[in-house]
Amino acid sequence: MRSPLVRRIAVAAGLGVGTTGVLAGVLLLGPLAASILLAVVFVLVWPVAAVIRHVVDDAPYESAMVVAGAAAAGVLCLPGLVRLLAWGALGVAVALLVAGLFVLIDLVVPARKPRKSRRQRKLERLTEQEFLEDEHLIASLQCPLSIEELCGVWAETSSTLAQGADMRDRQAVAEVRRICLDEFERRNPDGFQRWIDAGAPANPSSYLLPARGD
Repeated sequence: MRSPLVRRIAVAAGLGVGTTGVLAGVLLLGPLAASILLAVVFVLVWPVAAVIRHVVDDAPYESAMVVAGAAAAGVLCLPGLVRLLAWGALGVAVALLVAGLFVLIDLVVPARKPRKSRRQRKLERLTEQEFLEDEHLIASLQCPLSIEELCGVWAETSSTLAQGADMRDRQAVAEVRRICLDEFERRNPDGFQRWIDAGAPANPSSYLLPARGD
């Protein structure tokens, strides 16, 4: 597997050669013809790239305009590279010189952090929303509920776990149960201890609530 440094050097060298080819293509075709060619290719590629990015969930590129510009430059680069090869050793030397310059610039300039894909950003937003929802649920239990209501909440969480909750639900249940335990111990320490000694059965009401008629 290639290291990130090798990939960076290869990409920078490729950009250098491509830039040399584009400049040679401009010299070969002339500024006017080169501009027309760039405009035509850009207009043809940009709508297609935009549609692909819209319909694909995890598009491999961020901007359709960048893709269209790269395609236009690539089309202009091909005749330019042919012209460089026609120059022989001089053309190859120029291409290598520009490639080396691009590699040097790339090594000097700090690497940018990779941009996150649209799918990653969407998952992060969903995760933040779920966290806020859990926080609101937990805040509602701190704690206007009576001990009888808390016993009902504990029984419901036992049912949730028994039905096979996913990771997110298990985390929320764990926090809800922690609050219930704190309230059980604070409000009825003796009943809480009896319940714990009994192995903390799913319904703690018989240990924490007063018996009927008391």
